[in-house]
Amino acid sequence: MFFRIIQEAVSNARRHAEASKVEITIEYNEGKTRGIIRDNGKGFELPETLGELSRTGKLGLIGMEERAKLLGGSLRLESEPGKGTTVVIEAPV
Repeated sequence: MFFRIIQEAVSNARRHAEASKVEITIEYNEGKTRGIIRDNGKGFELPETLGELSRTGKLGLIGMEERAKLLGGSLRLESEPGKGTTVVIEAPV
């Protein structure tokens, strides 16, 4: 499932963000794995909560969050219009 979250983030960067560059970093720390996916795409305005993403049609991001929770982990988004998006996934090993 961890790989599937990364795959979805890369797919979103290509299809929706019109990114020309995507950087993937995977870190293994004691007891957890962190995946960081950064793109240089167009970015978007983040809602107050990830749950609000479904109202704006960003269902892929909701699916990514659900997968992270199934792993016992978390998903964090950072994005600004014109500044790209960063997705951070953390899950126990």
